Parts: sequence; structure tokens; C-alpha cells
Amino acid sequence: MMPSVDELRRDLLVSGVQAPVWHLGRTDSLELGNAVIAIGAFDGVHRGHLELLQRTQADARARRAHAYAVTFDPDPDVVVSPHPARHLMSVADRLRALAASGVDGVIVVPFTRELAALDHEQFFCDVLQPVCTIRAIHVGSDFRLGARGASDVAVMSAWGIERGINVYGHDLVLDGDAPVSATRIRSLIDAGALEQAAAELGRRYLVRGRITTGRGQGSALGFPTANVSFDTSLQLPAAGVYAGFACVEGTVWPAAINVGLPPTFEDRLGSAALEANLIGFTGDIYGDRIDLVFEERLRPSFKFDDVQDLIATVQRDIAHVREQYGCEGVRVS
Repeated sequence: MMPSVDELRRDLLVSGVQAPVWHLGRTDSLELGNAVIAIGAFDGVHRGHLELLQRTQADARARRAHAYAVTFDPDPDVVVSPHPARHLMSVADRLRALAASGVDGVIVVPFTRELAALDHEQFFCDVLQPVCTIRAIHVGSDFRLGARGASDVAVMSAWGIERGINVYGHDLVLDGDAPVSATRIRSLIDAGALEQAAAELGRRYLVRGRITTGRGQGSALGFPTANVSFDTSLQLPAAGVYAGFACVEGTVWPAAINVGLPPTFEDRLGSAALEANLIGFTGDIYGDRIDLVFEERLRPSFKFDDVQDLIATVQRDIAHVREQYGCEGVRVS
């Protein structure tokens, strides 16, 4: 059956409560008061991040201070790594998820090579202290800051002790015997293990895009698909066919989603690396935004020698999704 409206809104990052987001350098002056801060790239805003943010909020309440998430735009990996990892969410979605996490605000620091060259003392004193009075800092136990990652929790704690600032390095949240991390979640998604990835994210995996014209093959074969253009810096699941949900114009529909160039048509002009059959939907949505939520992998991709075999297999995929999730749209916004 279809997930509840609340679940779908969670998965699509639709929230009625959003804390303010401040981009340093875009505002002339900020005076954010006494602050307990959590620092991180926060890619995915996963269960581990949410636990860290909850601890930050609890500490802030005890100190009668504000709880702020401090993050970076772009992700530091994009600036310092010659081969940056694919992301679990766009910057806009990351900020949206952080703003909905319960913190009092999100401070966004522009990440540049100049910022990457600062040590922890320069970062705290020159970048953050001018906009807030830091009372405590919360990070993961493996967090590192400053030029070449030289400042770990021990180094920052020593700096904090001299200034009456508590620095806490929290143990990572575990899923079984493995720590929840963006790296691990990327690996799970890359392997097509969407259910396990969702358990660590705390929601189903989401990819946003825009519907573009494709090769037109689907309509001719009896199962029209929406070809999706997307940010190629995002992590896609392993090539294959998935059951999931597609949101267009504020309504969510069950969907059979194909990831990867279809092997049978990979040499055809207009073949898309991401396409979806929206079950129960009719209408013209070319050019519209589409948000895809992944539920489960149905099968890997493979090349069909016979078009009739392809048609029968795709029809079975669609029938499975229809049987499991129906063909009715659910309004979420």
C-alpha cells in the first residue's frame, strides 16, 4: 500500500516548520547571541546527524542558549578533493532538512580554498565568533577541522578549555555493528540496497529532477515513461528497476523507476539514465519538476534480444508496483 501522507512528506522533505538559514557573507551583520553549535557537512542529514543535532539542542536548552547547525556551501569535499564523492542531497535540500531538524537556526559558511587553509582557532575566532558567542561545540568523534584536517576533537577540546568552551566528540550512531555515515549510505545506495539505506537515512532515498523529452520508445511499446534530467553529482542507485513514488505538481503517484541507460536502447538518441512510469497518472508534464522516492529494487538491468520479452518484463514490473501500491495519487502539498 502507499505510504501515509506524513511518511511521504518526510521523504520529500516537506515540512511546515523551518528555522532561519543565514549565509555568512550575504548579510551585513548578524548577532545570534549565545550559541551551542553542531558542525558538519551533514550530507544526507541522516540518523547520525539527527542524533548529534538532538544532543546539541538538549545542551543549548540546559545552557539557555540557541542551538545552531553550522554547515558549508559547497560541501568541503568539492573544494579540496580531486575526486569528490557523489552527494546524497543537493545543498538546498541539505539546508531544508537541517532547518526542519529542530535547531534554532542554520549558519552556512561559504567554503573556499582560503577557508580550507584556516586552522581551527582562526575558524572559530574569525568566522563564527563575530556572529555568535560560542558556549559549546558538538561534533562526531571522527570530525576534523582546519588545514589538511589537522584539528581533531582533542585539539579543539584543548583550545576550548582555555576559553571556557566545551567541545564534545560524540560516538557515531551504529546500524548493527557498523557506524551510520554518508560514505556507508552512498555505498548501500550504489549497491541497490535501498531499504537498508532508508533505515540509516531515516527516510526513503530521494532524487529530484526535471522531466525532459526522451526517445519516445516507451509510449510506442505501451508504457510511457517520464525521462528525468537530474544533477549528476548526486548518488544514483545501482542500474536496475525499482518500485518507488513520483511527486509531480504536489501529488505522489506509485512509480516503476529505471536507473541507468536501458541496455536494449542505450545507443538510441534520447535514452535517459533515469526514467519513471507513473502508475495511474495521465497528463502532459514535460518540463515540470519531478521528485523520485525509491522503495525497493525489483531487478537488475539486462539487454533483451526480443522486444516482446522486454514488453512482458516491463509490464510485470509495472503490475508489481500497481499490486503493491495501487494506482491512486496522494496529495502532499
